[in-house]
Amino acid sequence: MISFDIEDLYNNIPIDDILNIVKTKLLQNNNIQITYKMHSLLKVILTQNYFMYQQKIYQLLQGISMGSPISSLIAEIFLQHYEDANIKLLDIKGIALYLRYVDDILVIYDTTKINLHTINTYINKIHINIKLNPTYDEHNSIAFLDLTVTHRHTKLEVDIYRKPTTTDTTINFLSNHPIEQKMAAFRFHITRMHSLPLNPDKKKTEWEIIQSIAKNNNFLQHLLQKLNRQILHKFNNKKSSKNDKKVKYTKLRSRPATKLISGRQFET
Repeated sequence: MISFDIEDLYNNIPIDDILNIVKTKLLQNNNIQITYKMHSLLKVILTQNYFMYQQKIYQLLQGISMGSPISSLIAEIFLQHYEDANIKLLDIKGIALYLRYVDDILVIYDTTKINLHTINTYINKIHINIKLNPTYDEHNSIAFLDLTVTHRHTKLEVDIYRKPTTTDTTINFLSNHPIEQKMAAFRFHITRMHSLPLNPDKKKTEWEIIQSIAKNNNFLQHLLQKLNRQILHKFNNKKSSKNDKKVKYTKLRSRPATKLISGRQFET
């Protein structure tokens, strides 16, 4: 396994390239007039990449603005275009899995068909502006976003990953904040714990960590237990409702199919 972090993504997206990509996509679904108008508006937005530093106004020589609400969408369009054109070609060369979330990439590959040097060389030649910093697995484990992915023979196991710099500080329960704001962090932690396919030992360890975080921030333990029961109850209801739908679907399919022809119903 290997993960990549795209270096300075927004600052390295060439405006001319993204304008050409968007123009091509627009022409596939719109007429020339609409495409021209949208392309012109997008050009105005992307070229107004100004920012202020120490009371002076600057303009980026290349790239898109960090604070612009359209920048994340433009970056996604740019990356998807090059993934469709280049990354999918790796399927035949030993890549078992390719995942990307914004600027973080995870690649799982077959060592009998492809090696690290080939992957690094190929992926860094996709575009001259896009530089990827690789991180290699250690002891068959690698960190990806907030997960630790571990390769166990024929399957993958996940665990929750926390950076060494993580402080686990939440809104203190004794502070003057609404109760929902104080519970928000723990609601996230508990929901993540139940939604991930953690084995019983890892789930037990995570629950102990959550309890420790709550104690350090003066969060009441009985409220934490209550929140855990509520979230677990919701997950169990979702599972049972999914099972009910499967049963109902199976029963419906076991009946003879019928067609309505000219107002009359016929069994088929």
